[in-house]
Amino acid sequence: MKTKQSPAPDMSRVQVEILERSDTTLIVRWVEPGRCHYGEQRWRRRSANSSGTCVLSRRAIHRGDAVFRPAERPAPSNAKAMISVDVFGQSADE
Repeated sequence: MKTKQSPAPDMSRVQVEILERSDTTLIVRWVEPGRCHYGEQRWRRRSANSSGTCVLSRRAIHRGDAVFRPAERPAPSNAKAMISVDVFGQSADE
């Protein structure tokens, strides 16, 4: 089944706020003015399946790095966004 690709978000306009955090889950408020708003979006920890950029630190993420990604279904418009686990300092498994 072919899905429609959403255009990449303009990261200069995206507002991201971490509302809650555990070792495996984030609750994120994601606001893209004029495009979408997720008031309490659940993100889960996983390995990055592709390279990208952390939406908080703007640092590079490499395939296999530990990241948080949106976990909701159907896939939200920010489904490819990633937050590096490294932005929170040491994780529980280090």
